[in-house]
Amino acid sequence: MGFVKTIIKEFWKFGITCWHYMWSIIGGFLLKNIQDKMIIIGVTGTKGKSTVVDMLSFVFKKLDIKHASYSTLGTSVNNKTTGNNKKMTMPGRWILPMFFRNAFKSGAKVGIVEVTSSGLTQFRGDAFNFDIVAITNLQKEHVEIHGGFENYKKAKGRLFKLLTQHKHKFIDNKKIEKVSIVNFDDDNCSYYIDFKADKKYVVSLKEDKKNIKANILNLNLIKPEQLLIDASGLHFNFEDVHFDINLYGKFSMYNVLVVLSVLKAMKADMHKVADILKEYKGAKGRMEFVRTRTNKNVVIDYAHTPDSLKAVLTTLREMGFKKIISIIGSCGGSRDKWKRPEVGKIASNLSDYVIVTNEDPYDEDPHKIMNAIYMGIGDKERARIVPNRIDAIQKAIDMLKDEEEVLIVTGKGSEKIIMAKKGGRIVKQEYIGDYQVAKQYLEK
Repeated sequence: MGFVKTIIKEFWKFGITCWHYMWSIIGGFLLKNIQDKMIIIGVTGTKGKSTVVDMLSFVFKKLDIKHASYSTLGTSVNNKTTGNNKKMTMPGRWILPMFFRNAFKSGAKVGIVEVTSSGLTQFRGDAFNFDIVAITNLQKEHVEIHGGFENYKKAKGRLFKLLTQHKHKFIDNKKIEKVSIVNFDDDNCSYYIDFKADKKYVVSLKEDKKNIKANILNLNLIKPEQLLIDASGLHFNFEDVHFDINLYGKFSMYNVLVVLSVLKAMKADMHKVADILKEYKGAKGRMEFVRTRTNKNVVIDYAHTPDSLKAVLTTLREMGFKKIISIIGSCGGSRDKWKRPEVGKIASNLSDYVIVTNEDPYDEDPHKIMNAIYMGIGDKERARIVPNRIDAIQKAIDMLKDEEEVLIVTGKGSEKIIMAKKGGRIVKQEYIGDYQVAKQYLEK
């Protein structure tokens, strides 16, 4: 009986694979004779990819480059933006190909795709002829979905493999180079650097030894000079141009370097880019301060992995805040259960007080998820569980006393839906959003 079940299971998996692959072929047909006239940029990574896509879109708008982008945050076609309410970064079937097909008809000359590991394993990137591909970083995530970290790493690698699977484009009688961009400081960088490309860029904030290694490997090193990261943002020189950007933390600097690599590959004027990025305020729900007339500091961030949570909490401490209150949660649906106590531990170690709340339970009992997080918290006297997300944010705001204290709300970023089980099935529940909850309560 067990043998029969195994056969049925494998046959089902094979059928699903064929289904996804069929849609990639249809997608390629929908994009035929269109994307050969567009520069296609693919951005992947565990964290930072949405910010990179958003920043690139912002720069292209200011440079008056007609473009389209699809990411976790939403879509952009030239100057028109729309939020993403699908709870999917890289949707399947005809959605992505048709989006870029219609964008091209609207005049888009550049397409930017936020690429996920799941999307790549389901052939959703196969329809695209990528010209520039980038990976921001690689951290432990989605290991249960992919069957281990190594499979997750290889899934991301499919983007780099796709880079040279399609022919070169000739746009305006110019051959478009195939370019790869890799975080040189990431432990897994060598795997991605080894993939073929006409030109390889690597970004780094590390010591000068990286210069020697880059030269030996014939890599183009993208590195800031005279870098200063403080409470006012990022300040540095690049190609004899000075940059002042209103973003915070070392992780933001890596995102900026990936953006500069893409723009350098596209031969953008760095003086213009510096002026444009001076105006950039950051992506929605990514280290986003809630702006009100009160002296209370509330920050919204998507941080949903232990590493990203650690990065934002460390950055807030480096910005000089004397007290940090953290609101944390974790996704359900059997997604990365290992990280739940780890998230609690990190928040407890780097915050002064922790509130555990509901996030996206999917088909799981939200109380079990919250309890798993709570178990990882060391000092239980500096923590509590508040199941209702709106109540959690409001109670945390009440705890803030002055401008030297800060509340960080993590896990959902700019999302305005909660995925939960209702009536025996998983549904999208409308949610006003963390930023809106905090802003409305602060302005009362």
